[in-house]
Amino acid sequence: MIPDFVQGAIAPVFTACNQDGSLDDDGQRAILDYLIETQAVSACFVRCGLGQLFTFDEADTRQLVKTACEHLDGKLPVLAGAMGIWDRNRDAMPDGAVYLNQAVELSKYAEGVGVAAVVHTMPEPMRPAAGQTFADAIVDYFQAIAGAVGVPVLIYQNPGTAEAYCVDEELVCRLADIPGVAGMKLSSASAEYIFNLTYALKGKDFGFIVGAETAFLAGLVTGARACIGQGATINPQTIKAVSDRYAAGDLQGAIEAQYSTNMLVQKAPNCVAFFKRWLAEKGYNVQPYSRSMSGNSYAEARKELSQEEYDAFKPILEAELAKY
Repeated sequence: MIPDFVQGAIAPVFTACNQDGSLDDDGQRAILDYLIETQAVSACFVRCGLGQLFTFDEADTRQLVKTACEHLDGKLPVLAGAMGIWDRNRDAMPDGAVYLNQAVELSKYAEGVGVAAVVHTMPEPMRPAAGQTFADAIVDYFQAIAGAVGVPVLIYQNPGTAEAYCVDEELVCRLADIPGVAGMKLSSASAEYIFNLTYALKGKDFGFIVGAETAFLAGLVTGARACIGQGATINPQTIKAVSDRYAAGDLQGAIEAQYSTNMLVQKAPNCVAFFKRWLAEKGYNVQPYSRSMSGNSYAEARKELSQEEYDAFKPILEAELAKY
C-alpha cells in the first residue's frame, strides 16, 4: 500500500551542524519547526542527499533519526536514510556483507524509534554473486531490507548512481513487486525517463517520487505522487501548490506554481547555506555550518555563499512564497 505521506512536498531535511561538523540537535529541531510551520510538507526525510548522507557513520545516523522522531512525533512523518556506511569512494568500496548488515540494523533501529519509512539508496556496495546480474543483486538487497522491518521501504536512486545500479522499466517493476517496498525517489529531470518508468508501473501499488522538482508537474501527469528536492525544503509551498492545483483540475494554476518552483531552483545560490542563514535571520536557532565535502566523490563542494548572493535571492524567494 502506498503510504498517505507520499504526496506533494516531502522535505529533504538539511542537516544542522556545529562548527566542528558534529550534529547540532537544537539546530535540527529548529529546522524541523520551520518545516512544520510551513504547513506545506507531507513528511521529512532525514539523512538525505542534501543532508550529506555520505558523511554519516552509524552513531550519527542513530542520533539524527532519534532527534527527528522525538521532535516530530504526532506532527509529521519521518523518513530515514538507513543505508549502510559508505563515503561513496568507489576506489574503496565497503564489504558487501558488512554494508548489508549495517543497513538492516539501522533500519531496525529507525523502525524502533518511530520512523514512518526507511529509505535506501541503490546498493552500489553489493556486487552480484556468481551467475547473478546487477538487477538480481539489487532485488536481493531490497528483499533483505523489506524482510527485516515492518515499516515501508523506499528506494532512492540519487544523483551520480553508477549506471549498472540505475533502474529501467523491467527492474523498477521487479522492485515494485517486493512486499514492503512502497515507492521510489528518482533523481532525474528527464521527462522521458520518468514517463517510461511511470508508464511501466501503471496499475502497481507503488508511489513514484520525482527527485527533481523542476520535473514535478510532468511527473504528476504520468503518475508520480510526490516530490523530494531542494525546493521541498526551501519553498515547499510552491511544490504543494503544483500538486494541489493539478489534483483539483486547475492545470494553468499548476503550471504557474511549477514556473515559480523552476525559477527558484534556477536562481538559488548555495541552497543549504542560504536556507540556514535565512532561518537564523528569521529567529530560528540554526548555525551556518555544514560538514566539509572536500574529497568526497558524492558532490563537489558547493560554492561559498556571498552576502551579495544572499541579498539578491532573499527578495526573490519571499516574493514567490507570498503568492502561496
